[in-house]
Amino acid sequence: MPRARTPKAKAEVSGAAQHDPQRFNSRKGPKRIRPVGEPYATMTDAEKLAWAEFQRELPWLTASHRILLRMACVLSARMESGEMGVEAMKALSSLLSKLGATPVDETKVNHGSDEEEDPADKFFGSH
Repeated sequence: MPRARTPKAKAEVSGAAQHDPQRFNSRKGPKRIRPVGEPYATMTDAEKLAWAEFQRELPWLTASHRILLRMACVLSARMESGEMGVEAMKALSSLLSKLGATPVDETKVNHGSDEEEDPADKFFGSH
């Protein structure tokens, strides 16, 4: 089975687009990227605290991550209360990986260097 096609945004963040620009030139990405926004109104206070922490620690999250983020917040709140079994821990670990929130997955996200200013910031805004 062939490998899944890498989305253009992921290729740009990971550096693959800079490594092989011709491969990604014709790929289209989403036109409007919305921020992750506020937590769901029905979330508990503990889940909302987890949301704020994830938002602070994972600035690359967007509106398309909301449902995964909500699931991670529910499980994080359960973990804090001590009501979490092995299967829930595995589920949380999987969600964190999908959100780029594990040390291994975070290396796949290009955060840029502190010394250089990103020219795209003037067009897209900086966080």
